[in-house]
Amino acid sequence: MENNESQDRYGENRKNSGSKNERVAVVGAVRSPFVKSFGVFENETALSLSLRVATELIARTGVQASDIDECIWGVVIPQTKNANLAREIVLFSGLPTTIAGFTLNKACNSSLQTAEIAADRIRLGKNQLVLAGGVEVLSDVPIPFSDEARRFLTKMSRAKSFKERLSLIGSVNPKWFLPKPPALAEPFTGLTMGDHAEIMCVKNNISRARQDELAYKSHNNAAKATEAGHLKDEVIPIWCGKDKTIFVDKDNMIRSESTVDALSKLKPVFDRKNGTITAGNASPLTDGASGLLLASESYVKDKKLPVLGYLVDFITVGVDPNDQLLIGPAYAIPKLLKKNNLSKDDIDVYEIHEAFAGQVLSCLDAMKNEKFCKEKLNMPPFGEIPAEKINIQGGAIAIGHPFGATGARLIGNALRIANRKNGKYAVVAVCAAGGMGMAVLLETK
Repeated sequence: MENNESQDRYGENRKNSGSKNERVAVVGAVRSPFVKSFGVFENETALSLSLRVATELIARTGVQASDIDECIWGVVIPQTKNANLAREIVLFSGLPTTIAGFTLNKACNSSLQTAEIAADRIRLGKNQLVLAGGVEVLSDVPIPFSDEARRFLTKMSRAKSFKERLSLIGSVNPKWFLPKPPALAEPFTGLTMGDHAEIMCVKNNISRARQDELAYKSHNNAAKATEAGHLKDEVIPIWCGKDKTIFVDKDNMIRSESTVDALSKLKPVFDRKNGTITAGNASPLTDGASGLLLASESYVKDKKLPVLGYLVDFITVGVDPNDQLLIGPAYAIPKLLKKNNLSKDDIDVYEIHEAFAGQVLSCLDAMKNEKFCKEKLNMPPFGEIPAEKINIQGGAIAIGHPFGATGARLIGNALRIANRKNGKYAVVAVCAAGGMGMAVLLETK
């Protein structure tokens, strides 16, 4: 009989992570409130917000911190203060220093990718308990200087005499030191995400009216879910501000009073002459963090832990950025379900990331389009997903989209909705910069 006990790298006995290919349980899922950037979280950092989420997640689930094998965290905007944010979460939160950590960037798919890597490690028997998630705090975005300023400062630091320094100072152009905001354009295409979304709307004949209607539903659904208390187990309260005197316990960009008429009066922000994308039907700049605690089923049974559900399968796709940059979910969802021998009707809850209303509608239309499915997927039409199954508690247009955190939010949200509806399966799908997309299959039982 195989011995289930082994010594860890410090000589202490602990149970093995479990057999390969066992199910991966979501033991916990929490997040900060998602708030408008440059507002109440202006004094927060990616690290400080992540620490709140990670420590609260561990406290709520009641797991032994010493059982955690690894922390995997996603963030999109490069971190100059904490390059390996995941490891700093471990160290600054007071978790055992034996917990390793690494940080990744897969654009808006980042925290979905942390969950997939964690799940793979658990299935392989390498880990038994992993902290995964992501964050984005645009309020604390690093502002780099120009290349000229960087070279000047480097030369100044190397100058060995006052004369050399004086000579360098004489060559300075003040314009070099103007702050250089992070580039919003896609490096490969030179266009912004909004520009690409406009291209998709034109190509797929997505009207302004349809986009505003979807945006209205997003706000309305999110407002109803908040009022009904459906998010109370998901959103943790945060004391913030310089003196920690500001209390935030809910998302602050949901507009319960929003109407289609009001949305229709907003002006386009990308193509100001002929465009259809506005501040009202696009996701806003957002600060927030989300976390998941993932465990092997054997660990869950051994510790008698309640679970939200299970991570069944993941799929990642790449598309031509010059064509439809944000169409990834239309590829990923049908492929994921085909791989798992499921039909669209087997899924009880769909969470499709709302970067832009036009992007969501383009994906939904593509999946029921015979030509698209035949040429791009080599499949018959996937069909129309019932509207009542999509983004039941609102989406990123209302709630917000911290780039590195959205995927983890969607996993927790989808499982809670599926459990409340007594459903079995949920699907999460997220488009991403660079022409990528991911989809995740979740199971409650």
